Amino acid sequence: MARALLLSLLVRQHLALKEKFRARYPHCWLVWEAGVWNVPESSEQNHSATRLPTDELHDCLPAGDAMCFELVPGTRRDVLSLGRSSHNVLVINDATVSREQLLLRHLPEGGWQVEALPQGAAALLSGKRLRPGLPTPLEPGMQLQLGDVRLTFHDADGFHSRMSHTAALVLAHQRRNEKAPG
Repeated sequence: MARALLLSLLVRQHLALKEKFRARYPHCWLVWEAGVWNVPESSEQNHSATRLPTDELHDCLPAGDAMCFELVPGTRRDVLSLGRSSHNVLVINDATVSREQLLLRHLPEGGWQVEALPQGAAALLSGKRLRPGLPTPLEPGMQLQLGDVRLTFHDADGFHSRMSHTAALVLAHQRRNEKAPG
């Protein structure tokens, strides 16, 4: 399984590490945007009734948190499988995602491409349906839609820009809370 980290944790690391953050995380990322990925604490555990994690994570961004998957190529990791099943490298535990949904392939010249699998449900890339067996290059900022799940692809520079912007928002939010009369 690939390394998956919460955006809120990465923002804290960005604030603490400053310029060393870029050296620590030099790869592309796939970000599972805030949405219906937090399972409720009820005994029912019905994934169709999931909700945003805003109540439990007071110090995160107001819209909730995001899960970030680091896309690290390697000799055995040039193809990353993505789906709901636990045998995938990138596990998206959401009932609207197929067990085996996509393949992400690292290109020899750098960059990544995505390929829908024939047994997977429909997948959209920036609003256009991916055809099974037809690899498509990923460009920074492109969004994959898999059922209710929205994933954003970032190259290293784009991810670091997002971290800088998000860190600035967190700092501004902290400053406002410090100034507010208590």
